[in-house]
Amino acid sequence: VFSGAGKFLFAFGGKGEGNGEFADPVGIGTDAQGRVYVADSGNRRIQIFDANGRFGGLFRTGNVRPIDVAPTPDGQTLYVTGGHRVTAYSASGQVLRQWGSEGEAEGEFRYPASVLVAPDGKVYVVDALNSRVQIFEPQGRFVFQVGSWGVLPGQFFRPKGVAIDRNGRIHVTDSYMDVVETFGSDYRFQRVLGARGKILRFTAPGGVAVDASDRLFVAEMLANKVSVHSLR
Repeated sequence: VFSGAGKFLFAFGGKGEGNGEFADPVGIGTDAQGRVYVADSGNRRIQIFDANGRFGGLFRTGNVRPIDVAPTPDGQTLYVTGGHRVTAYSASGQVLRQWGSEGEAEGEFRYPASVLVAPDGKVYVVDALNSRVQIFEPQGRFVFQVGSWGVLPGQFFRPKGVAIDRNGRIHVTDSYMDVVETFGSDYRFQRVLGARGKILRFTAPGGVAVDASDRLFVAEMLANKVSVHSLR
């Protein structure tokens, strides 16, 4: 955990199977109350912590290794990717609904990765090997697809992370092309992130997030760093 200026504050967890321990954790999400949700992939469970890293509970995901978790702001519904599908859980771990299977059609997935709950409640899923972001209503009805396979602007080769800024723009990392692409609230391609006419190149960008000041945080996997960029 770091401050907004990048100062290290504290860490929690360790390798293991006990409460508050992890085995290959992948995704992380927070709700409006500051609770932290971790996709503890190797232990096949979702763990819940308070804002100070204190363990607050867990629930198991059966045979599915969870990849990412996105709570609604109130923390009452958690959307979890894994096993070529999206599963919605209650805060106590009860399965509310699920959708998807392996495939390339609308509503199907090939290794879904990051998941995000947008301010309007829609669920954004990075469908990694299908090279797209699929958008759904909270109940799982398909709405729209952003991107397609390719190396041209508006296309993806290996998308990894998705974030939405306060203007409704959608930012998607492409870990193979080393760029972040931006789409408008109408889902149309706008630009490749850059400044002064030059494309900004990253080093295997993965997770991405936007804060209240419209700063974009990009986890550059092969550079072992998080870089911060202004969207204004």
